[in-house]
Amino acid sequence: MNDSILPEKEQPGAPEADLPPPSAPKNISISLRGFDTEDHARAFGNMLATYVRELSRHIDLSALDGVTVAFDYAHALLDLDRGYETSHRLTPSEGIVYGVAMTPSVMRDGRVKSHMVFHAGVLLALEDETHELYGQALHMLAHECAHVEVTERFNAAFPGMLLQTKVGVHERYRWDIIKACWDEYAVTQICAPFGRRPTEDYEETFITALNETRQRANDLIKAYRLHGDHGRITGEVYGAYGELMKFAAYHLGNMVGLGLTLEDLPKTKAALEGHWFAPYFEKLKEACAAIAAHYGSWTDRGAFEALGDLADEIVVEGGVIVYGDREDGGFAVKVPFTPETMPDMS
Repeated sequence: MNDSILPEKEQPGAPEADLPPPSAPKNISISLRGFDTEDHARAFGNMLATYVRELSRHIDLSALDGVTVAFDYAHALLDLDRGYETSHRLTPSEGIVYGVAMTPSVMRDGRVKSHMVFHAGVLLALEDETHELYGQALHMLAHECAHVEVTERFNAAFPGMLLQTKVGVHERYRWDIIKACWDEYAVTQICAPFGRRPTEDYEETFITALNETRQRANDLIKAYRLHGDHGRITGEVYGAYGELMKFAAYHLGNMVGLGLTLEDLPKTKAALEGHWFAPYFEKLKEACAAIAAHYGSWTDRGAFEALGDLADEIVVEGGVIVYGDREDGGFAVKVPFTPETMPDMS
């Protein structure tokens, strides 16, 4: 089975006459914050619009709401008009990696769209093709563009679900992981041909998460033995293992996009050898490939739910068992006692 979703007919670098027309909106809304001069901001905005329009020949940007490029990236995320009521605050990711770009969904005139937000510092290298970070900047721009397409494909297949459907707490944990894994797996495939290849970065991040996640989750459970908050520990452990799954999905999607296998990545292969996550890595690969095989033509959410089932399986092995989901969104939790999750009382 070919589990790649890269379009065969749209190859970067092909003569313009052989490429499809741009899919981006005719007038691309670009907001620029914190630039040193108005002239600099205007010139950069025009250049960025050209890049986005050209990328939209390869990536579907018909659902692009706009682009914000800001030196105050964290504030730009908070200030973004989401178009719907939500208590969720957009903040840069922290931890193993620090976020400098995001493409959240927004609601515009009853339609789900995507708005790309960048830290200005990561895109300025686009001004100079000889800059050492030019390839990295181009790849990051293509990555966020691919998020626009992947979100639109999901929204078209399951209208009314994104931003509009309320689910129970356990279901939300599952779907946060499902969307994160699928989105990054698909996106890293689509943007693989553009700019710098980030394989080493994805590999390093995944291996770091692989080495740290189990201990991190165990420490969270040790803390739970003292605070006893079932809701808190469930969210924390799903978050920890969900992040590991997401970093694995980044790595897997990029591998597929570039035609790589574990034989091409000896560090990853060695890190997985005998590791508790190794069988889950293969299951994640199979689950994502099954979704990709019907890219954009899904008729039900069964293939996606398989990722949620995998998350539940990993969390159970990690020591948190959710059961008895109720219609009101509540659930029961068991956290069995194990030597690895008992706090040191000495």
